[in-house]
Amino acid sequence: MSAVTPSDARPVILVVEDEPDERFLAAELLEETGFRVIEAETAERALAILNDRGDEVSVVFSDVRTPGPIGGFELARIIGVTWPRVRVLLTSGDAGDQPSDLRVSATFIPKPWRAADILAWVEEAAGRPDDAASGPDVIGSPLRGT
Repeated sequence: MSAVTPSDARPVILVVEDEPDERFLAAELLEETGFRVIEAETAERALAILNDRGDEVSVVFSDVRTPGPIGGFELARIIGVTWPRVRVLLTSGDAGDQPSDLRVSATFIPKPWRAADILAWVEEAAGRPDDAASGPDVIGSPLRGT
């Protein structure tokens, strides 16, 4: 996706998804709405990116089931301890993955997710008011109190 430059003040979202089509969809949705996006296929790669650029990342949007030894719930726990200001949004299409599995401050949205829900949550988590989006309007009520 697009390169990140230090002078670019748009919030940075790290998208962690091993399915290329789903990762592309999430990244495109967020970029078209005015965010900068960094993509990672695994939680391990996401942690490497956070180690290098954690001060830039506002939100991590991750699938619960990622390949490798670290899954989404563990990724959220690591982020909560190491980068406590970074907000985490987890998603899964597996009925066995439940929000009750979260033991840290993270939000869970089941797949298939609606674009309006993801955008509303990311806007709020990144500290950007709903009307600050530079992309197209999205119809739908924002999630509040997550």
